[in-house]
Amino acid sequence: MGIIKAAFIVGAFTLLSRIVGFLRECIMVFSLEVGMYTDALLVALRLANTFRRIFAEGAFNASFLPRFSQILHNRSDTASETREKNPLLAPNEVLADVFSALLWTVTAFCVLVLIFFPSVLKIFVSGFDVLGEKFRLTVALGRICFPYLIFISIASLFGGVLNSISRFALPAALHSIMSLCTMTALLIGYFCELSSLVTVHLVSAFVLLSGVIQSYILYISIRKYGFRISLRLNCWSATVHDIMKNMIPGIIGVGVWQLNILVDTTVASYLPTATITYIGLADRLNQFPLGTLGVALSTALLPTLSRHIAKKDYDRANAELERGILFAFFLTFFATIILLALDKPTVAVAFQRGLFQENQVKITADALMGFAIGLPAFVLTKIFSSLYFASGDTKTPVIFGACSVAVNIFSLLLLVPFKKYFGLALCTSISAFANAALLMYFAGKNMPLKLSKNFVAKIFSQLCAALVAYAGAIYLSENFWSAELGNQSLKWLIYSGFLLATAAIFFTTMVLCLKLFRQTEWKIWKKSAW
Repeated sequence: MGIIKAAFIVGAFTLLSRIVGFLRECIMVFSLEVGMYTDALLVALRLANTFRRIFAEGAFNASFLPRFSQILHNRSDTASETREKNPLLAPNEVLADVFSALLWTVTAFCVLVLIFFPSVLKIFVSGFDVLGEKFRLTVALGRICFPYLIFISIASLFGGVLNSISRFALPAALHSIMSLCTMTALLIGYFCELSSLVTVHLVSAFVLLSGVIQSYILYISIRKYGFRISLRLNCWSATVHDIMKNMIPGIIGVGVWQLNILVDTTVASYLPTATITYIGLADRLNQFPLGTLGVALSTALLPTLSRHIAKKDYDRANAELERGILFAFFLTFFATIILLALDKPTVAVAFQRGLFQENQVKITADALMGFAIGLPAFVLTKIFSSLYFASGDTKTPVIFGACSVAVNIFSLLLLVPFKKYFGLALCTSISAFANAALLMYFAGKNMPLKLSKNFVAKIFSQLCAALVAYAGAIYLSENFWSAELGNQSLKWLIYSGFLLATAAIFFTTMVLCLKLFRQTEWKIWKKSAW
């Protein structure tokens, strides 16, 4: 399966997940008062999701997937008589060991965190009053939903197995399960007229339920392809030891990057109540393009690059990397100009209803602009991290991630006192640019990078198109939008017109630039253009 096709499949389902997550946030701001309850709920969810990205989506898959892919694709070369009768015997042995080691490790970690949860929380939201109601509520919600990490880590293992045999659709589709479950809990609370306190507890319980559902569905799926798992006490085989050894620097690397998010949460806890909610809503909008493009392409690139690099087929690896970057930036530049130029209309259309009004739109829009500036860097980080992981290099991203955290903390000290919400989000973007620049500059040590002239011309065409479209979107926003429209149903029609006009300017300008640079593949709607 090609990079673009695989990325499209993952991206489509990831986009669906983001849409469901967006609907959940809309219901939350409509049905719950934006303040203590939403802050406590989002902090509890953020802690669970942060460790999910470290254990489930980040370091583990980066270490496990290339190694397991190699075992699957090379097993015939070293097959014994027994393995020839059952080709999946060796992969199943490895899978059982990895499953057991992961389960014991994550379970022990969760138990430890739950025991000391108040102390852990004090570190990440030190601005909360430890004797206050909000802190106690956050501890209660966190303890309910944190075991979700166990089930989602196992689900990630099963998803990685499916990805290793180029089955991307189901793992990507199931990303929506958590949002669907929490949205269901919010709707139950709203229609049953439950109090906000009861509703947020119900949401936390449904987070845990979503992990159970996701892991069970993926378990049934891998069994259909002949994979089997079993729980073992003696599971520390040589392969598991190798995977875990490579996973440790990966955990540190992904953990360092996630530390950026937690540092932002810590700083936000010192700002007025509901700041965490505003930042979370802005990040939700930013996650539409970031999750759809960055996550999709990194998921599709990792197994493909792993195969090419293992065979030392660097020409194919370069070609796939170029196609991935071109496709990513084609949509990333467009998404960035929409979020920057149409920040207030975007937030108003997304969230302005119920208890969410004009002043809250402005605050959230400021944060959205800060995140949107770094969107290209976020996507580049995802893509180039895949190159390092595919090469088996999990240590270098750790160093670069640590550098990005230092940049973030330094930026926070300089910007937040003066720019507050915008500055808080902008610091994350600045650190993302630092991380992306380091990853790109040193990428050549793992694989010879050869960027073609056509690639440079196409990237430059996309950048020119983005600048022209940004100017057009700014003109539309300044002349045809006002704060009062946020409370009117007409806002949907006007915003749709903005999107269509900006898209027309962007795509037309890009095609003209491609023809101006004498690119033969200028028909961007055809597969051959990528």
